[in-house]
Amino acid sequence: MLDSSLQQILESYEALLEDVDKKCTEVLKNIPKIPCRKGCTDCCKQIFPLSLVEAFYISENFKTLPRKKRRKLQSKAKKAQEKLSKLNLKKFETESDSITEIAEKRNQFANEIRGTKIICPLLNDENLCDLYSARNHDCRIHGVGFDPSTGEIVGCSKHKTALATSFQKENFKKHAIDPGYLYKEKSKLDSLLTIHLSQDPALAHCYYFTTPFLPLLKDFSKENWVEFFNKTPKGNKKYSLVIDINF
Repeated sequence: MLDSSLQQILESYEALLEDVDKKCTEVLKNIPKIPCRKGCTDCCKQIFPLSLVEAFYISENFKTLPRKKRRKLQSKAKKAQEKLSKLNLKKFETESDSITEIAEKRNQFANEIRGTKIICPLLNDENLCDLYSARNHDCRIHGVGFDPSTGEIVGCSKHKTALATSFQKENFKKHAIDPGYLYKEKSKLDSLLTIHLSQDPALAHCYYFTTPFLPLLKDFSKENWVEFFNKTPKGNKKYSLVIDINF
């Protein structure tokens, strides 16, 4: 059983996800031609990195699945994780305190694992997600997001067909959700969770990211996080960004 502080962090994250879902539902109501509907799996063939609170939440929800399904998913996740481990993802770690460099490294990591074209192990034979209610922030916003800073529609190739006219594109931009919606709030929860697990307030700005497979391969609530984060110092500095690929 999780302690009360940890439970509170996860409940706050769950409330954040509910808010994101409400925003996404509004987008779908205002833009009926968006191709993102039940059974569409294009974005499930891209892999999004997970922050600590996202990975921990998925790890906890994974336990609620029937034993037989968990074993099947773990088998798929292990094969995928072995492929990713060969990519030397540790190269994306950084000790820099620069938010810009941390963001660039995170994005490089995200692009690297997306480029593998490995299908998410949670995608089942019915083209549905086995942990849909626990899916991470990026999975929820993908397809209904528009980034005003880059002018990019956060979607797939189907969006080009669905939003063919200038009016449709402008209507999408008007109603779409910013992909960074509630990211700062999520980052605060990541910091609180990092401090709680590491028992080190100095790690408030240590950014942890991993692949979607690790929460299926190990129980995050039973990991020795104090030992894990104690491995991060190099000299007198601690990583600002840690990529966890060990299982």
